[in-house]
Amino acid sequence: MNGQHETIQTSLVPMGNTVAEALVGLAALAMAIIGLAQIYPWLLAAVSTIALGAAFVFEAGDVSRRFALLAHDDDQNAGPGISYSWGGMTAGFLAGCTGIAMGVLAILGIVPHTLIPVAIIVYGAALVMDSGTQASLSELENEHFGVRGISQELARESASTLSGIKVLVGLGAVTLGILAIIKIVPQQLSLVALLALGAGLLMTGSLVTRFVSLGKNRTH
Repeated sequence: MNGQHETIQTSLVPMGNTVAEALVGLAALAMAIIGLAQIYPWLLAAVSTIALGAAFVFEAGDVSRRFALLAHDDDQNAGPGISYSWGGMTAGFLAGCTGIAMGVLAILGIVPHTLIPVAIIVYGAALVMDSGTQASLSELENEHFGVRGISQELARESASTLSGIKVLVGLGAVTLGILAIIKIVPQQLSLVALLALGAGLLMTGSLVTRFVSLGKNRTH
């Protein structure tokens, strides 16, 4: 009974961050679309950049919390004198903080046509670098909580899809950011890249929420 309660709690905790990530991704996507309609394009691009940075920080918090919960359970099972910990910092957290700073500077009018494409490149690189994290975390949670059969296969499928989306969106964002930096229609390409990043975070946030819900249902 105890183990069942801990599993349900672990499944529920990350939900808030993943929903927040999806909502912030949606907001960033909407602002990029409005910017493409030439309504305060650079201002909305800067705000969208800040929103995306917040989404990256939310995702990093979700990953850290889930690893910490697994480590906490391992501490309890390991016995006295033995402790496991995960003190890693994801590329997404660093990218999010960097992007938020660049977005704020862009809002203040400090070379937005340079800072925003640089932030886009940072976000894209972070997505590619972190693409395998959710898949690895999913496998650890499956093993730790004894998820088997169809639930395990669905979780693997979701994690694999998540990784694929991150790599594709990340590589696309890096490409568009580089083109924007070398002055190939920088405003339009920056907004398109922000739109793609927002859509990508919206989809990945929804997929993680689906996986978490699956884990919760599996434990009942």
